[in-house]
Amino acid sequence: MTIKKLIAIALSALICLCLSGCDGLMLNVDELLLSPKLEGDMYPVQQALEDAVGDDITLKYPSVGEYRSAFVLKDINGDKTDEAFAFYSITADSTVTMHINVIEKQNGKWKSKGDLSLVGSGVESVSFADLDGNGTLEIIVGWYIFGTTEKQVAIYTYEGEFLTLRAIEPYTNFTYEDLTGDTIKDLAVIYLNSAEKVATAKLLSLSATGVQELGTAALDPGVSSYNTPICSKLADGTPALYIDAVKGSGMITEIVWYKDSVLHSIYNPEAPETSPTYRNGTVTSRDYNGNGVVDIPLSELLEATSNMAESDKVYYTNFSEFDSVQFSVTASALMNYSDGYSISVPSELKQSLLVIRKIESRARYFYAYNSETQTVGAEVFRIVAVSATEYDKATYSAASYTELGQNESLIYLAKITTDNDLALTEEAVKAMFSVLK
Repeated sequence: MTIKKLIAIALSALICLCLSGCDGLMLNVDELLLSPKLEGDMYPVQQALEDAVGDDITLKYPSVGEYRSAFVLKDINGDKTDEAFAFYSITADSTVTMHINVIEKQNGKWKSKGDLSLVGSGVESVSFADLDGNGTLEIIVGWYIFGTTEKQVAIYTYEGEFLTLRAIEPYTNFTYEDLTGDTIKDLAVIYLNSAEKVATAKLLSLSATGVQELGTAALDPGVSSYNTPICSKLADGTPALYIDAVKGSGMITEIVWYKDSVLHSIYNPEAPETSPTYRNGTVTSRDYNGNGVVDIPLSELLEATSNMAESDKVYYTNFSEFDSVQFSVTASALMNYSDGYSISVPSELKQSLLVIRKIESRARYFYAYNSETQTVGAEVFRIVAVSATEYDKATYSAASYTELGQNESLIYLAKITTDNDLALTEEAVKAMFSVLK
């Protein structure tokens, strides 16, 4: 809604109030006639914009990211002086035109130096990065084109008092990272076209001579949404993007990397229904062991529960690294997200445990299990989560429970059976236990 329309509505409301004889509400008509203005140091920036394009505009505010103002100040050329970038729209004949305007301070006065436009409906994000290695930051804008689902990412440069569009691409997610190893950031664009059942990753590189498409890679078109891409590396050290995506009732992780001048992805179009990273639920990928490589949480059924009802089955989470060829398990854990902890299980114990969940008492019972005879032995240990407000240390200590840790609301306790079949000690159980963060 434009400023003129807002004023018209306000004046109409004032007239109605006056005609109705309501004299208890005092309004200043002069205030209604004034356009909303930024205050302080930003006032002359807005004034410079209106001097250049008029005041019949609608300011646009980015919806995500670091910058949420319609006027963004940034020193993009390193001269210790901020440039201002304004985002606004103009509506004409039912067509909304989005604009980016650059405003520069010269001789103590702000002045509009350039303006570019495209048909759209809003601004999702504004960010800055040196994408061509020349020491000047590019302006990266995610534009809403239609609603909040159809979007385009545009790259602009501002040099020599000229604002120039360098590249524009449809996107669902994008990020800028050095995926080629040349120390210069590249633009990686993730695009899901659900209507045409196509999903792709594209890598763009900027230079003084133009924009180069380094490669495209097919992604799984069966996903419904993406999480924010994570830039990390493969197990062999190659820079890579990890993108968690919702697929059906579960989740997959797309992995994209650039190697031997080719953009690769883990997706195999010859087996579109099979994803090596699929898991039930929405467990996201992360660097589980802190070595700088993202681990994919892959599910493995705990053998001892295979004959149980589906609701009673228990799954290991195998945190696995990918080296561009195969996965390798770095850690296996029993994850309890509802109570906020995990139990790391050494490989030699994975087939020797049966886990019984007692959800109502917030307890997990661990029994010895013989996989060859498929028989269950004695209880080895149990873990209980107790509300911090209800915890009585003396009572639990008397019952041979030992504290493992705590978070803001829960105390975690373990009871280890002496002389258990697996010879697990209190120290061993404590080493296996971790509070989730």
